Amino acid sequence: MIFVTGATGNIGTELVKQLLTKGVSLRVLTRDEAKVSHLDPSVERFIGDRHDAATVRRALAGVEKVFMLAVLFDKNHEADRLLVEEAKRAAVRHIVFISSSEARMEPKGAIGGLHREKEQLIEDSGIPWTFLHPGGFMSNALQWVGTIKSQAKVFNPSGDGKSAPISPSNIAAVAARALTSAGHEGKTYHLTGAELLSVPDQVLVLSKVIGKPIQAVDIPIEVATERAVAAGLPKVLADSLATIWIRIRDGQGAFQTDEVEQLTGRPAQTFETWSSEHRSAFV
Repeated sequence: MIFVTGATGNIGTELVKQLLTKGVSLRVLTRDEAKVSHLDPSVERFIGDRHDAATVRRALAGVEKVFMLAVLFDKNHEADRLLVEEAKRAAVRHIVFISSSEARMEPKGAIGGLHREKEQLIEDSGIPWTFLHPGGFMSNALQWVGTIKSQAKVFNPSGDGKSAPISPSNIAAVAARALTSAGHEGKTYHLTGAELLSVPDQVLVLSKVIGKPIQAVDIPIEVATERAVAAGLPKVLADSLATIWIRIRDGQGAFQTDEVEQLTGRPAQTFETWSSEHRSAFV
């Protein structure tokens, strides 16, 4: 039995699909039953909050492996601490944790620091683990939908700096591999897409896919941070994003690996392919 947290998110949705094709027994925990009502009847559903010890304990009964997505801004890591403690109590044999590429960076921003603290919780538990360190998600481009539709513009704080965005389906494929095959315990995988792209590069691809011109507009990092906070993002997260934008703008984001292909046997998805799959969101 594999227990999947975050089953309704970008990665979790893909992971559930991929694990079902492998014929494994699955259990998910969600606060909103409607969001998992479409799942195959074979998937066990627990409805509740990860902060509730009784719910987590019941959900982990008989579970062998856990896919763990962090509750990022949580006082004293309460939900993640509880999940790890109950996993140990339930004799879980393996935790696959979605961390962040920022966890390997020095100095760490809030995102990297928080994920590293959660990694340490898992390490200290003694449960065998695998950590996945993905870079920026291709799905982050969905944040541009509003201004693409209203202004045919993308406001960009990272200049011409390049990174290698990765699709959630590729991350899920690596997670599925780690959860269903041996030899991944104690390993950290650094996951990126197959292409180094700047935001203007991505905008050109999107423009081609949706069939209309889109302009990438360079804006100061301070302005982007203010906009993020005004849109409701916690300031600590906005400030951490600013650190990432600075690194990318300064040319320090051009980190790329082929670990997706090594682990899954298939090349990482291209941004053009991802954009084509999600074209309807942008038009």
